[in-house]
Amino acid sequence: MNAGEAIPYVAWEQAVFVVLFIVFVAALLNWFSRQSEKWQQFMFDIDDKWRLFNKEQREENNCAMADVQKSLQDLTQVTQSMVVEMREVRSDTTVFFGNFQAHDAQAREILNEVKRKPKTRISKQEESNGDQS
Repeated sequence: MNAGEAIPYVAWEQAVFVVLFIVFVAALLNWFSRQSEKWQQFMFDIDDKWRLFNKEQREENNCAMADVQKSLQDLTQVTQSMVVEMREVRSDTTVFFGNFQAHDAQAREILNEVKRKPKTRISKQEESNGDQS
């Protein structure tokens, strides 16, 4: 075997392949770095949009929560006044039922009194005589 056959290319041809490989790798690295910069810029833009969106949402949520808080305060005040009115109604009802029971007791006493007294029959003649006197 000949030395020329063992080494397929001469040194200058090998140097050309090495230089082409280095240029190719450098071009790839350059392309990747540009793509990386574009990607980073894209991500920064998305982050900025998200920050703006979150800021707007936070402001809207704060406004909505202020409305909810106001509504809850109003509801609490209405509920408190209803509780006060219910207490008044309960006390009025207690007084009413007390009077009602006293009236029932008085009506029972009258009924018992009426039941105890014997019924007297007055004839029509006596009624007419009593009316004439």
